[in-house]
Formats: sequence, C-alpha cells, structure tokens
Amino acid sequence: MAEEYNYIDLSYLEGIAEGDKDIIKELVEIFLDQMPEFTDGFADNVRDKNWVQIAAIAHKAKSSVVSMGMEELGNVDLKNMELLAKQLRIIELNAKDSITDAQQDEIKSLERNLEGYPEERMNWVITNANKETLDNLIDKFTSVCSKAVEELNHVISTY
Repeated sequence: MAEEYNYIDLSYLEGIAEGDKDIIKELVEIFLDQMPEFTDGFADNVRDKNWVQIAAIAHKAKSSVVSMGMEELGNVDLKNMELLAKQLRIIELNAKDSITDAQQDEIKSLERNLEGYPEERMNWVITNANKETLDNLIDKFTSVCSKAVEELNHVISTY
C-alpha cells in the first residue's frame, strides 16, 4: 500500500488476500458494516449495565479491529474492556443480597475465565473495575474507529 495511514495498517489483509484488491475491499466493507453493531452495542449495553454483552461485543470486535491493523486497540484496549466487563458482572452479582444457583455458577465460570490471565493484567482489571474506566475505553474505541473508518473509506474509494 503506497499511502501512509495513522490508524490502519492493511498489511495483514494484503498478505492473506495475496494483493487481490477485490478481496481486500470486501473485507474492509465487512468491517465497515460491523462498526455500528459494535458502537451501538457498546452504547446500548453500557446504558443497560449489561456487562456480559459488553464483554461479548469486545471479544467479537477484537479480531475485526486487529485485522485492520489496530493492534493496540484490539489486543490491549478491547481485551481490557472484555475483562473489565466480566469483573463488573462478578461485582454486580456478589453485591446482591441473595443469588441463585445459576448466578453462583456464573460467578465461578467468570472467575475461572479470568484466572488464565497474567497477574499484572488482572491486578489492573481489579483496580480499574468501574464504569468510568469502561466508559473511557469505549470512548477511545469509538474515537479511534471513527478515524479508522475515514481512512478505510478512502482506501476502498481508491480501489
């Protein structure tokens, strides 16, 4: 790719598409079509405090974002968002006066899932498990992706 972009790096796509511009364009268009699902999904589910759904959206968005060359946004910010949302769900359930067996199983499942991450990352998650940190990550995601979408629209307009 001849042009320099600040937010995207399509070298991964170019590699898997073996330079086929039609395939690259199609993959970029799929990503662009997914963006409202991600941004609206985050907004709706933060409003509803649906931590489980936020974690699921962050997980799904991660591979899409990374494939467009936004490594830090995907591997750091979205991963942290996913883990924070899971931790917030644990906190929410533990704060209840009484919980069902299904909710207790959910807590155990979430805790097992979180156990597999490095101690440093989990310390950060536990320390920052609050809605404000989650909101900040979502704002960063929205901002960076908005700029990336502009660049991607430019890319496909040149194909």
